[in-house]
Amino acid sequence: MTDTLTRPIPAAARTPLQNAAPRRRVAGARPRLFVGIAVALWTALLGLALPVCVTLSAWVTAAHHDNAVRPALAMAVQMWLVAHHTGLHLTGGSFSIVPLGLSMAFAALLMRAGRQAARLSGAHDRFDALTTGLSIALPYSVAAALLTRAGQSGQVRPAPLQAMAGAFTLALVFAVIGALRETDQLSGLARAVPADVRAVLRAALFATATVIGVGFVLVAVGLATHAERAAAFVGSLRGGIAAAALMAVASIAYLPNVVVWASALAVGPGFAVGTKTSVAFGGVHLGAVPALPLLAPLPSGGALPAVAWLAALAPVLAGLVAGRLVGRGQGERHEPISQIALRGLAAGGAVGLILGTLAWLSSGSLAPGRMARLGPSPWQVGLAAAVEIGLVAAATSALISWRYSQQTRTAEVPAPVAAEAAVMDEPLLTEPLLDETQG
Repeated sequence: MTDTLTRPIPAAARTPLQNAAPRRRVAGARPRLFVGIAVALWTALLGLALPVCVTLSAWVTAAHHDNAVRPALAMAVQMWLVAHHTGLHLTGGSFSIVPLGLSMAFAALLMRAGRQAARLSGAHDRFDALTTGLSIALPYSVAAALLTRAGQSGQVRPAPLQAMAGAFTLALVFAVIGALRETDQLSGLARAVPADVRAVLRAALFATATVIGVGFVLVAVGLATHAERAAAFVGSLRGGIAAAALMAVASIAYLPNVVVWASALAVGPGFAVGTKTSVAFGGVHLGAVPALPLLAPLPSGGALPAVAWLAALAPVLAGLVAGRLVGRGQGERHEPISQIALRGLAAGGAVGLILGTLAWLSSGSLAPGRMARLGPSPWQVGLAAAVEIGLVAAATSALISWRYSQQTRTAEVPAPVAAEAAVMDEPLLTEPLLDETQG
């Protein structure tokens, strides 16, 4: 009986609970909840520093300003809140267009916060990364809701629930990504995804980058050719150098929005700059446009410039990129062409989902009245991108797979024939026959 109690259990007979390794306790690790609260508050303050510095600099150097600094600080808080997808309620309308450039900067800060919190709390697996993200996202969203009180100025009223939801979503996503990077879990998650899904997602990302790249080129060419008009918009401001600098910062913050709008134009549906307006290949119907430098390339009406029509090639290029990536990866496995074509369609659908989401994030309301609608329609952009890019990707991937299968067959057929020819031409078989004949 004593031998039975002291005999070690074989490894094969152990239960999963006995086989499980104990959770590693990192020396010097701090409680995750307290680390998350501290890192979240520090990240929120660090993010607020940028708009506060910009607005205070503009307030100090302005040609005409009052002695009250409270409106300038409220404006900085409003910029921070809008970048977290918080709407500002105005008299008769709202301001809800998100500066994607500023949101990307805050996303980078939150990713860094996730890495720092994971390192300080001793996180080492995926569950720890998720709890680290939650420990940051919860206090970060509470801080955003509290800041809506400081962001009230005159008739401007930020929405607290929107602030909580937007800040929580942004913080959770990017803090978890940062924690996963710190714990070296991103590669493991990628390997856990099936190979077919990875191939489709990779093709969709490259195709999306192609469309966005065409949109960026379109915006850059438009701003270069209308530089004088953009400079005139800046010169019309009455705030002097401070107002010009503030306009430059706002233009950089909203540049990704305009790039997404140009990408929506390249896909087909176009975008709106006010209610009952449209900028598309079918025609340009605009009214009075705000004097913003980023809107300087817009034509006054009628048709688009001839150069803009080159952007219509973007869906074709994106479909070719996605189809080539899908066809090359799947053709080596000798799968049915119809199955590979379906993967091309799936890649196009993924591109449509991504571009539709970007169109939704980049659009919104600028002011009450006619400026209540700016940007593209998310569902129109997503549907157009999915159909156009999906069809081209399906055809391209099927063609590449078919060509690969044909090349494989032609490479395999001549092999026996070449072997027989080598045997027939072997000189060692003919020399003894010649010797016997001479003998």
